Amino acid sequence: MRRLSLRFAWSCVLLVWWATSAHAQAPAPTARPPLVTDRPDFTESSDVIPRRWLQFESGVTVEWDGSDVFRTRSVSAPAALFRLGLGFRTELRIGAEGYVIERRETERTAGYSDVELGAKVWLLQEGRNGFDLSLIPMLSFPAGDAGLSSNGVDPTLKVTWGRGLPAGFSLAGNVNFSWITEGGSHFSQQALSLSVNREIGRGWSGYLEVYGFSKVTRTEGAGITVNGGVGRQFAGRVQVDVEAGHGLTDEAPDWFVGAGFALLLPSWKQ
Repeated sequence: MRRLSLRFAWSCVLLVWWATSAHAQAPAPTARPPLVTDRPDFTESSDVIPRRWLQFESGVTVEWDGSDVFRTRSVSAPAALFRLGLGFRTELRIGAEGYVIERRETERTAGYSDVELGAKVWLLQEGRNGFDLSLIPMLSFPAGDAGLSSNGVDPTLKVTWGRGLPAGFSLAGNVNFSWITEGGSHFSQQALSLSVNREIGRGWSGYLEVYGFSKVTRTEGAGITVNGGVGRQFAGRVQVDVEAGHGLTDEAPDWFVGAGFALLLPSWKQ
């Protein structure tokens, strides 16, 4: 598995190099780009941050599962994601759940999560190909505290797609492939998502989504969740949002709620 992780890492480097070098001569954007976020829904967008722009996304999530003495609750914040535009087709991504507090029966675990490093590479444009398509190769590094870290380097590849629809609607989805460390060895996990979004007007938008994992842990079954939320943008630079979701299978959390924001800024003088 170590050999697989190294190959995956080199593949990420080559993919980013190809995307950035292919557009190395592209002029830097002078107009402010639209604010397109990867939150609050599970589905990642296919849009990339333009060159010389930085986007910061953050939020807090509370989830609970079970009942009575078997109830499990967790809080995570700031769930930060930094996205830096490297070129027309590529962005750099650094993210983490942040500080996590978990309460399970009489046990309490608190500490920092693992850290993820990756990129998003825009392969197909809707205007030219009929839909958007991007790849997000990433690695999770065991930087977290005991009980909250996988204690391994875990690769993930996300395939994202999206397409606009009439009347302000849009459709998007992800297909994810992950190799998660558990008990000192890796197991494979796949995930699927489908999200319907709608521009409501006056900066408001909303979404409904369903997503699921092939297995939550090595021994548990599929976890499927349905959720929805709304967001409001201000001056095309700031977004605030709220979300709520419900697990449809025993392996998924019963309920969760969350709130957060996104901020788009030039990374240096345009």
